[in-house]
Amino acid sequence: MVLLAALGFLMVRTLEMKIAESFKAPQIAERETRPAADYDFRYETLDGQTHRLSEQRGKVVFANFWGTWCIRCVAGMPTIQKLYDTLINDPAVVFVVASRLDTPATIRLYAKYGHYNLPFDTIEVSDIPAAMQFNQYPTTFISAKDGSLAETQVGGADWAAPSVSEAIRQPGAE
Repeated sequence: MVLLAALGFLMVRTLEMKIAESFKAPQIAERETRPAADYDFRYETLDGQTHRLSEQRGKVVFANFWGTWCIRCVAGMPTIQKLYDTLINDPAVVFVVASRLDTPATIRLYAKYGHYNLPFDTIEVSDIPAAMQFNQYPTTFISAKDGSLAETQVGGADWAAPSVSEAIRQPGAE
């Protein structure tokens, strides 16, 4: 039984790696942003503190919607962790890594075993604005400092690529 569990675990990890290898760095380019009001949402930290995206105005926000049950999300999480590690000391950048179907306990367990120190959050479906509704996981939104939506990435991506952190730090992200 233990051997079967270990074999299953290895198969899942191999699948995650194969999926992650297919990810490309997103092409974040300067373009017209969309108004802030359409992209505000409520989310909760794992310890129950409620926040709104609009509270982060003045900062670039990397908001990723994901789930522990989503293989593409799990496969891409190491690249989000690397991006976070690159930008962790930048006070002008905030990460919201929100699951809408996982409990805080499930996310904590996932973070523990995956060795992640990301600021994980939860979000309710009813709190996701219509302009941010999506039909695929993961989906990532990058908001400019004025609160407008600067970038949307549907599906997995290689967030660890140097071009990503450079684009987030660009004056155009303001």
